[in-house]
Amino acid sequence: MSDASGTEIPTDVPRQVPLRRNKGFRMLWIGQLLSDTGTQISGIAYPLLILALTHSAVLAGVVGTVRAITLLCLQLPAGALSDRFDRRLTMIICDVVRAALLALLGILIVLDLASWPVVLAVSLVEGAAGAIFDPSAAAALPGIVPDGQLEQAWAATEARTYGASLAGPAIGGMLFGVGRAVPFLADAVSFAVSFGTVSRLRGRFRPENAAGRTSLWREVTDGLQLVWQVPVLRAAVIQTPLVNFAFSGVIFSITLAMQQHGTSTAVIGLVQAAIAAGGLLGAVAAPRLQGRMHLATLTTTITLAGALLFGAAALLIPSPLVAAPVALALLLAPAANGALVAVVLRSAPEEMRGRVISTVMMAATALATLAPLIAGLIVQHASGAWAVGAFAATTAAAAVLCLILPGFRHAESPAPAPS
Repeated sequence: MSDASGTEIPTDVPRQVPLRRNKGFRMLWIGQLLSDTGTQISGIAYPLLILALTHSAVLAGVVGTVRAITLLCLQLPAGALSDRFDRRLTMIICDVVRAALLALLGILIVLDLASWPVVLAVSLVEGAAGAIFDPSAAAALPGIVPDGQLEQAWAATEARTYGASLAGPAIGGMLFGVGRAVPFLADAVSFAVSFGTVSRLRGRFRPENAAGRTSLWREVTDGLQLVWQVPVLRAAVIQTPLVNFAFSGVIFSITLAMQQHGTSTAVIGLVQAAIAAGGLLGAVAAPRLQGRMHLATLTTTITLAGALLFGAAALLIPSPLVAAPVALALLLAPAANGALVAVVLRSAPEEMRGRVISTVMMAATALATLAPLIAGLIVQHASGAWAVGAFAATTAAAAVLCLILPGFRHAESPAPAPS
C-alpha cells in the first residue's frame, strides 16, 4: 500500500488516528477495564472467603503470600512465552481459562463444596494466566497503536488501572455481602467480556522468528542479557525498584500509622481513595505532559518532588490531610510511566518485547513486595513519621540515580502526534 506521494506504507503498521477512534485500542481498553475491575473484586474476595471458610487470618495471609510469590516467579518465563506464540491467541486462551476457573469456583461455593485448598489452587492458576496475559498485552500494543501514540496509550492504561483500583475493592466487598460466590462470578463475567473484545483485535500479533526457538530458560537469559546491555533498560531496572518500593512503603506506612492512632477504617479508606485519585488525575493530565518533557526530566522531577512531598507527609501523620502531598506525588507518575514503557518497547526487538517488558516490570515491582514488612518494622519500633521519612530518603536516592545514570539522560522518546 502507498500514500498519495507514492511512499510505500507497511500494511501491518497501525493507522494514525486519535486513540478514542482507534477501534483496536478501544476494544482492548474496555475489555481490560472490566477485567482489571474484576480482578480487584476477586482480590478482596479471596481473603474474605478464606476467613469465612476457615476463620483463620493466618491461612488467608498464606494464600495471599503464596499467590504473590508465584506470580513474581512466573514473570520472566511468562515474558518468554509471550514471545513464542501469537500474542492475541495467548490473551484469548488466558481469558477463557480465567473465566472458566472463576465460574467453577462460584458454582462450588454455591454448592458448599469449596475448601481453602480449592480456593488456593484456583487463585494460583487464575493468577498464572494473568501473569502470562500481561506481557502479551504489553508486547502487542505497538501492533495496535502507532509508535508516536505509545505514551498516550500507556497513560490511558494507567488511568484504567487507577480506576479499577478505586472501584474494584468497594464493589468486591459489597458483592461478597450479597453472596460469597457473587464476586467470583462477576470476575468470570469480566474475563468473558475481555475474551470478546480481544477476539475482535485485528493485526499481526505473532512475533517474527517465532519458529526455531531454543529452550525457554535460554530465552529468558537472552532477555535478561539484552536488558542489561541497553543503557536505558539497565537504568530502568536499577532506578525504578527504589521508586516503587518508596511509593508502596509510604502508602502502607500511612495505613499502619493511622490504625495505630485509632483512626476509623472509613477515614483510612477515604485517605487511600484520595491518594489513588491523584494517580487517576495524573493519567488524565498525562497526554498534556508527554512530548513536552524528556524521560530524564520526568523521572528526575517525579523523584525529587516525591522526596519533598513525602517529607511533608511525614510531618502530617496521622492527620487525614496526609493524603494531599502523597496524591500530588502521584500526579506525574502516569506520564513518567508512559514515557518509560514507550522507550522500553521501542528499545526491544519485536520478537523480544515480551521478555524485555516482563524483565523490566519484574525488576520494578520485586523490591516493593518488601515494603509492607519494612514499613511495619519502622512503624512498630519508631513511628509512622519515621517510616514515611525513610521512604522519602529512598526516593531522594532514586532522584540521584536519575542524574548519574546515562541511560535516562540519553533516552528521548519521540513526541506523540497531536490527537
